[in-house]
Amino acid sequence: MSAEGTEVGGYRLLREIGRGGFGSVHLAEAPGGGLAAVKLLHVDSDADPRFARMFAAEVDAARRISPFCLAQVLDADPHADQPWIASEYIEGRTLAEEIRTDGPRTGADLQRLAVSTATALTAIHRAGIVHRDLKPENIMMAPDGPRVIDFGIARAFEETARFTATAKIGTLYYMAPERLDDAPHLTPAIDVFAWGAVIVYAASGRQAFSGDRQTAVIKRILMDEPDCAGVPDELRGLVTRCLAKNPEDRPSAHQLLNALLGPTADHLDVDTAITRGSTAVTRDLAQEEATLPRTLPYTRQVRMQGTQPPPPPAPEEPEAEGAEGAERKRRAKRPSDSKSPPYRFAGRLHHGVGELAEAMRADQDAAAAVFGDADERAALADWIIEDLEDTLVDRSLLRKPPKDPASAVLSFVSQARPDLPPEYRGLDMRLSALREGARRTPDPLDGTPDILQVPGEVLDVMAAHDCQDPDHGCPAGGGCAEYRRLLDDARAAMDSYTAARAPYLRWAGKNGLKNVGKSGFKAQKEAFVHALLTVDEWRGLVDEDRASLDEEWRAALPPLPPADTPQAERVAQGLLVRVLCRGIRNLTAGHEERSSRRKRLTAYVEAQVKANRTMAENDSWGWGLIVAAITFAIVGWAGVSSHEAPRIGPGLLAAFVVYGSIVTWVESAARSRARQILSRVEVPYPWISDPQERTQRAKTDVSSLFKEIRRLERAREELANLSRNT
Repeated sequence: MSAEGTEVGGYRLLREIGRGGFGSVHLAEAPGGGLAAVKLLHVDSDADPRFARMFAAEVDAARRISPFCLAQVLDADPHADQPWIASEYIEGRTLAEEIRTDGPRTGADLQRLAVSTATALTAIHRAGIVHRDLKPENIMMAPDGPRVIDFGIARAFEETARFTATAKIGTLYYMAPERLDDAPHLTPAIDVFAWGAVIVYAASGRQAFSGDRQTAVIKRILMDEPDCAGVPDELRGLVTRCLAKNPEDRPSAHQLLNALLGPTADHLDVDTAITRGSTAVTRDLAQEEATLPRTLPYTRQVRMQGTQPPPPPAPEEPEAEGAEGAERKRRAKRPSDSKSPPYRFAGRLHHGVGELAEAMRADQDAAAAVFGDADERAALADWIIEDLEDTLVDRSLLRKPPKDPASAVLSFVSQARPDLPPEYRGLDMRLSALREGARRTPDPLDGTPDILQVPGEVLDVMAAHDCQDPDHGCPAGGGCAEYRRLLDDARAAMDSYTAARAPYLRWAGKNGLKNVGKSGFKAQKEAFVHALLTVDEWRGLVDEDRASLDEEWRAALPPLPPADTPQAERVAQGLLVRVLCRGIRNLTAGHEERSSRRKRLTAYVEAQVKANRTMAENDSWGWGLIVAAITFAIVGWAGVSSHEAPRIGPGLLAAFVVYGSIVTWVESAARSRARQILSRVEVPYPWISDPQERTQRAKTDVSSLFKEIRRLERAREELANLSRNT
C-alpha cells in the first residue's frame, strides 16, 4: 500500500524514492517547508523492546553531528507503529551510480571524495556513532560535494536482531574481518576498513576483495591482501593501512583525515583543530549544542506497558482567510526576525527570505548578478544562514559557484516561495500556459518556440512551485504532479528515442544524410516537451511528414506504434519518423531532376547514334554510285569503240554528271533525315560544337546519373529492411 499523501510526524510524504533492507525512503515536505527524506523502517510488531531505546539514543547522537559532508538527521520517532527517521534531502546520484556511468574517479576528484568521506566519518565517530554500512550506495554525489547518508540506524537493527555471518547489516565487499568473525564488540575501525574499500572501488571500478561467490569474498577478506593496484601512489599506502586485518593496525578516522589534509593553516594537527573548532572541515560540536533543536521530546521516551507517548504539538489553526491563504502568508514572511539585520537587494532592504525571493523573482537579472558573484553570494549566505538561521534553502545554492546563475535564482525562489506562480524571464511557466503557448508556436523542428527556449533544468525547478492549475488537484506545498509527469514522460521519450535512433544513425551516415533539418538526429528535450504538450497537433505533424514522401519511401519508414502504446514511446517514434522524413526529402530532392536529365541525355545519345547511322548509310550509297558510274563509263567506252573512234571524254563526263546529281540528292536527303531525328530531342551542352565530343560527354553523365539513382534505390531498400528488423 502506497504511503504517498500521508503525514508522518509533520512530514507530508510526496512519493517513494528508494527502498532497501532497513525500509522505504520517501520524498517529503518538512513541517516548516522545504524537502526532506523520510525513511519508514521495517520493524515487526514483536521486535526486541530494546530497539526503540537504542534507536532513540543513536538518533539523538546523530542530531548533534556537524552537517559537513553528511545528510543531516532532522528528526525521528522510534516509538511509532512504523518507526521513522527524517534527514536532509540530497539531490544527485550515488557514488555507485556515478562509477557505473562515468567510470573510476581520478586526480582531484578522487582526493575530494577521500577527504569528504573521511571528514564525514570523523564527525560521525566524534558523536559516538559507528556507521556500520559505509558503501558507494550510501555516498550521495551532491552538487556541493559528496555526502554520507544512512547513519544512525544500523546499530539498533543489528544488535537487536539475529544475523548470520553472511547476512549482517552491510554489503559484503565492505565488511571488515572482525564483522565476519562475529567479534563481540565492534569499533569505529570497521568504518575505516569500509572507507578503504570504497576508495579502491572509486579509483579502479573494482572491489578490493572480489570473488564469484560469497565464500570466495569472505575468504579473501579474512586471509588475502587487497587489490589496490588501481589506487594512485599518493593514496595507496594509506588505503592499505585502512584495509589491515587487525583493527588496531588501522588509523582512526581523525588520523585518516590528518594524513589526507596534513597540518592546518595555524600549524595544528587536524585532531586538535577539530576539537578547537579552528578548521573549515568541521566546527566545534559544543558551539552547536545550544542552537541545534533537539529531537522531538516524545521520541526519547521509552513506551511503558499500557501507556502512550505524548502526542506531537498540535498545528496552529489557520487564519480566517483559509488554510491556503495562511500557508501563503506564512511563506511570504518566513523566517523574519526583527533582531536580524536586513539584506539590501535592488535598492531596497528585505527582512525575510520569502520577501527577498519575491523581489528576486521580479528582477531576475539583478538576482543572477548576486548569485554569480562570489562575494555577493557569500554575503547572502551569511545573512540567510547565520543571521536568519534559515534551514529550508539548499546550501549548495549559496556555497557553490552556480553553472547558471539564472537557474540558481529560480531554484532559490522555488524553495523560498513555492507559492508564487512559476516565471522565467517574463515567461509564464505554468503548465497551462506552456500548453497554450506550445499550441500557438511553430513546429519545434523548424525552430524552438520562445515558450520552450529555457534550459532543461529550469523546467524541473518550475515543477517545484505549487500547482497553479486547480483542475489538477495537486495539494499545496508539493509542487505540480502533472508538471513532473510531463517532464518524466519527456525524459522517458528521450531515452526511447535515443535507443530507437541508433541503427538509423548508421544508415544515415552511410547514405550521406548529414543535414536533416535543425533538429537532426539530436534528442532535444524541447521537441519532446512540445510534442507531449500538443499530442493531437504532434500526431498531425507526423502524418503530414509521412504524406510528403512517395509511396515507396513511406513503406520503408519504421511503423508507428499502436494507440495503446505509452505516450512517451509514441512521441519518440513519431520524432524518429519525422526526422527520417526530413532527411529523405533532402536526400531525394534532386531525384526527379536526375531521372529526367538521365532520360533526356539517353534520348539524345540514341538520336545521335541514329543520325550517325543515317549519315553512314548515305556514304554507302555514294560509293555504290561511284562504282555504277565507272561501270557505265567502261561499258559505254567498249560499245562506242567497236563501231567508231573512241569517245571516252564525253562518256566519262556524262557518267560523273549523273553521279554528282544522284550523290548530292542522296546526301541532302540523309542530312535532312538526321536533322529531323535530332530535332525531336534536346541537344545538351550547347557550348560543345563537336557532335562526337558532345555525345561522349552525354554518355559519361548518363552512367554517373545511373549510379546515383541506383544508390538511392539501395538506400530505400536498406531502410525498409532496417524498419522491418527493428
